[in-house]
Amino acid sequence: MRGLVGRSGSTSAFDLDRWAPSDATARFVEHFWSVQWDLREQSPFDSTVITFPSVHLTHEWGDDSPRHGFALPNTLVHGVVERVFQTTISERGAVVGARFRPGGFTARFGRYAAGMTGRVLPVDDELFSEPIHLDDDVDAASARLDELIGAHSELDPTYVALTSLVDRIRDDDRLHRVEQVMQHSPWSARTTQRVFRRYVGVPVKWVLCRYRLQQAALEIESHPGADQADLAVSLGWYDQAHFINDFRTMLGSTPGEYAATHGS
Repeated sequence: MRGLVGRSGSTSAFDLDRWAPSDATARFVEHFWSVQWDLREQSPFDSTVITFPSVHLTHEWGDDSPRHGFALPNTLVHGVVERVFQTTISERGAVVGARFRPGGFTARFGRYAAGMTGRVLPVDDELFSEPIHLDDDVDAASARLDELIGAHSELDPTYVALTSLVDRIRDDDRLHRVEQVMQHSPWSARTTQRVFRRYVGVPVKWVLCRYRLQQAALEIESHPGADQADLAVSLGWYDQAHFINDFRTMLGSTPGEYAATHGS
């Protein structure tokens, strides 16, 4: 699963699953996911995830309270994580979550995404039109979240245009600089940056760099002996030094350290 650091062995500590939302909810949510674990006879496990530019809505429960500073069970909004998401799981617990498309949370709920970046917030009574009470069960909680998120008839035209632009950033390996992205934007450079702050929560450069670093991390995991200078150039960095600096800043280690730890 792209985004999970060290796929080769980390998933043995827990059960990880993901599935598609309903058609109505898929306008805003890329997929639902769940993690369940029982470590009562094992040591705590440190989980690290290279995050996408996405907001997550989670329902969490278990014996390891508190989690993220909140007593369990809880329902939380996770803003975009600017570096890597790190948490320690222990005892027995579970999480079910919705990973929103970049901009999808704001399009659905009208919340200013930049105000949530780097934060974990409890769901308030105003998020949905009715109070929500989620069962501590993956199937029941995800079905209820799907129903609530999908119960929205309007689709924001700004969000529709943004989705097309973000998909291009993700998929077009030839886009290496912000100026190139702006050539495909339906807005001026200033408006584009404002749209990204409001809907995505981070600047265009961050989104561009994060997707390319996702590619780099996956390549390093799959081919740890690959020439990192060639990899840096192929993904748009001017030289290996800048690549190493960005990798360390956003992912918490150098490419060499990452290869030593997570290479297959």
